[in-house]
Amino acid sequence: MIPLRKLPGAAALVATPLALAVGCSGGYMADDEDPSGTPGCAGVCSVDGGAGMDGGASPRDAGMQADAGAPPTVVMTIAEARRTPFDGRVRVKLEGVVIHTVESPDHGPRSDAGTPVRFWVVDPARPTQGLWVEKSPTDLPTDFVPQVGQYVDITGWMQAGAGDEQLEGYRARIANPRVFDNSLGRLEIRLIDTLPVPADNRAPPGFGAADGGWLRPNPELLGTRVYVPGPLVMTDPSPSAFPHVPALSNGSAFNGFEVSGGILVSSRNTSGPSPTDGGPARCDWQDLVRGDGGVVVFPNGIRGVWDTYTYVPCQDGGTEDLATCPKDPAGGRVPGTELPDGGFGNAFTHVLLPQDCDRDLAGVWDAGG
Repeated sequence: MIPLRKLPGAAALVATPLALAVGCSGGYMADDEDPSGTPGCAGVCSVDGGAGMDGGASPRDAGMQADAGAPPTVVMTIAEARRTPFDGRVRVKLEGVVIHTVESPDHGPRSDAGTPVRFWVVDPARPTQGLWVEKSPTDLPTDFVPQVGQYVDITGWMQAGAGDEQLEGYRARIANPRVFDNSLGRLEIRLIDTLPVPADNRAPPGFGAADGGWLRPNPELLGTRVYVPGPLVMTDPSPSAFPHVPALSNGSAFNGFEVSGGILVSSRNTSGPSPTDGGPARCDWQDLVRGDGGVVVFPNGIRGVWDTYTYVPCQDGGTEDLATCPKDPAGGRVPGTELPDGGFGNAFTHVLLPQDCDRDLAGVWDAGG
């Protein structure tokens, strides 16, 4: 038996990332859908299966006396915002939320014009309520740079990502209103102060059982950081839900793995070549198991952002580079949930998104004897 070995991890926490499918015209819904993933609508379309808001109003109504023709601004909690129809008719204000994770430099803040920055916020008074934020360069203030711990007010419009948006398609977010009518409205962020980020939410019993991607577990924690206590064991280093680019990897690379309890864990921010510029180290736990066998254990559990995941294949079925190929017009889906008639059973599922190798994804590999 080879002694247990711990992979070198990052020296610092990386602030990075990853629920809805189109349900009916003018709105979105998610967790009241059939487990097969077939979209449906029951009453008002909403993001988390709630009944929606009565006339778009909130128990903390504000700004309903707006000028005629202008969308009313309504102060809401994150949970209330997730239940509003995603149709652009209501301008939502989230008061006093804290930025808990910013997307990695590979996918988030950049200096080139036209690239949005994306981050997650949590309500410190309601730490199980979190949400993804998408800020375009023209949104206000234009020079705002998101940082973990910033305490802010955010005013914008609730919406879902397009189905052809790689990895984040269908995901609930607050952003500017261009998706609705190409209007000139802007997302607005007001920096109030800095606050400690709330502790990661401890996963409840049975957390995250996605059944290979067929289910969408624990929607009540979407957009927040979650701690799943250990020990956890990697049960599948190559789940069908996490394919990589087949033409470039001969089908051998995957963008995540499965651990005890059926939890899907994305390796988007923790795998790949180690950077040469002094950035964080990477930990390719799944590659170790696929290449050399053995077992990977996470003795202290796993942490990360809990949010949606989808995969948009190339139009030819997946033999091209995902970064450049024409996308399948059918949009994102969870591989491995195909139906007998050739359709796909689930448009998206929920996964854990660890942000670094030191704290979020610290593991031990036993290569076997």
